[in-house]
This record gives sequence, structure tokens and C-alpha cells, in this order.
Amino acid sequence: IADMGYTVIAADLPGHGPSDMPKALTLRIIGEDIEKLLQEIKAEPVVILGYSLGGYAGLSWALKHPTRVVGVWMHGTKFFWSGEEAENLGAELELAFLEENHPERLQRLRELHGEGKLDAILPWLNKLVTSLPDIGLTRMDLEEAQFPVMVSAGDRDELVPVNEVVDLYRALPRGQLCILPDTNHPLSSVRDHVFLPIFRDFLNRLE
Repeated sequence: IADMGYTVIAADLPGHGPSDMPKALTLRIIGEDIEKLLQEIKAEPVVILGYSLGGYAGLSWALKHPTRVVGVWMHGTKFFWSGEEAENLGAELELAFLEENHPERLQRLRELHGEGKLDAILPWLNKLVTSLPDIGLTRMDLEEAQFPVMVSAGDRDELVPVNEVVDLYRALPRGQLCILPDTNHPLSSVRDHVFLPIFRDFLNRLE
């Protein structure tokens, strides 16, 4: 999308990819890192595109800084959490569970994030996920989102059911909805030739 006049910044969440491992991982720390990045590169106003937890964090930051946001796109982001769902996903983020049940996934994650860093961040991801039902964003928070928010997910997303995606879209004052066909939760299943034209159209319609 650089040909549309945008400067594209690909940012990893704290502790993810090549980014530094924080002492802890909370929504507050993620928001502070987003703020530090945008201040450092003096990039405003912004369009935020976030995948999974990145979409949740991006919306959380945008709600605190609405005048600095043109639009938000959340892909594959689970917004509505029950205590049981959070506990179940938290358990799946434990190192022992991944070693026993998903060794190939664990290897891919270590390749993406680094073996030592992944082992350190998994307990913090567990705590973050299991805390969302109690301290996460609410439906009332969504009412404050007076900027365009595209909510997208794959029709075969194992984490985010389509009905939850629709509920989130309907709860947003300026929500938009996109369901990608034959697409699972991993970002690798999103096909560029399907996603990019829709994303460019979203950008073209921003004020």
C-alpha cells in the first residue's frame, strides 16, 4: 500500500519476533510500547492493522487516543471471553502442553520468536489471556470507538467463531465486517490476493 501514499510500519508486540522481551506482558505494557513507537517515528494520524492479540491491543490503544487514529482493522481477534474459554486457551499456551500435544507448532513458534524468549513469554501470555474476562475491554468501551473499525476473520477460524465476529461488528458504532472464505486462524492461511484488495478498499474509504 506504499503506492497509496502510506508509510508502512511492521511492528512486533513486546517479546514477539525480534522485539525485546519485557519484564512483564500486560495490555498496559503493550499500549505503552505502541505509544513509544509512534512517538519515536512521529507517525500520526495512523491506521492500525492488528492480527489476533495485535488487533485487541490496537483497538485498546486507539480508544485511549481517538484523535490520533484514522481507522482500525482487527483480524482474527477474539474480543468476547468467558472465564472457561480464557482458562482453556491459557492452558494451551503452557510449554508442557505444547511439547506434548503440538511439538510442530512449538518448533514453528521458536523459529519465529527465538527459543529462550518464547519459553520466557509463554507464562506471561497465559496470565494475559486468563485476565481478559476480568480486566479486558467491554461492550461499553466499544461505544466510544467513533472511528471506522473493520472486523475480519476466516470462516474456519478455530479461535473466533463467525457469530462472535458479527457480534463485535454490530457493537461498534462505525463497525465494518469481512469474512474471508476457506481461511483458518493462523495468519499464514490468509491469501494476499483475497485480503489486499479489501484492505486497499478500506483505506480508500477512510476520511
